[in-house]
Amino acid sequence: MKHTVATPYFFLIIFFTTNIFAHQDQEERIKFWKEYYNPQMEVTQEKIPEIKITLHKIGPFYQLHTDVKNFKFTPDRDMKDNNAWTGYGKLYINGKFITRVYNNIIFLKSIPIGQNEIKVILSSNMDHDIAMNKKLISDQIDIRFPDYNFAEARAHAYDLFIMCEFSDEGKARTQKLASYGLNANESSEYLQCTRDSNDVIKPFVKEMSKAQKAHFNIVMEILEKRINLWKSFENNQISLSKARDKNQLLEEDIDKHMQETMRKIER
Repeated sequence: MKHTVATPYFFLIIFFTTNIFAHQDQEERIKFWKEYYNPQMEVTQEKIPEIKITLHKIGPFYQLHTDVKNFKFTPDRDMKDNNAWTGYGKLYINGKFITRVYNNIIFLKSIPIGQNEIKVILSSNMDHDIAMNKKLISDQIDIRFPDYNFAEARAHAYDLFIMCEFSDEGKARTQKLASYGLNANESSEYLQCTRDSNDVIKPFVKEMSKAQKAHFNIVMEILEKRINLWKSFENNQISLSKARDKNQLLEEDIDKHMQETMRKIER
């Protein structure tokens, strides 16, 4: 019996052929599951549905307004019929499905920090995305959250910090502390206010230099320790002299930690 030996070229051909078909199969599977989970329905009626979304800031939250034409939101018809003129909207933030839209106005209680893509796609009651010539009928808004830059955030943080002491509430607190022989910053409430004022800077940590980021983190950590320290004093767990001594050490730790951090950064 004669045996033949396969050449390396034969194995290479098999390898690449298998990979090509595997790649094609993978693309087909992805396409299938996309169509399976997000089936589309083409508009056949004369009046083509339209959608327009807008955002309105209400205090710390946003209202999403969804206005539609030639389309009606029908929560009572869910999974009961399948047409291109009734149904609901699908809200996506940065490509992630968030919720169904059945009303013209919904509240967005949280938006991811940074640049965001907010999109609403019209869908039939049977969960088919509505399309015209294979193009989804949708609207999109690009928004940065928070809606101010790093410099503005720092200025705002400083204004809030000043208010901790010089607002009407701050002045009343300072007078009360003075009557007990305490300074304005010898108060957990004042220090908490100071820490909270820095919260507006948190969204911009990624934009900070290494030194800025290090200083911000150190200050926030020390403030947390000082808040707990003065709470201990206010709860009669330690004496005023001990609280002041420990507070002094904590304040000195900021410079000490920064010097150590700068040495590491400059290496």
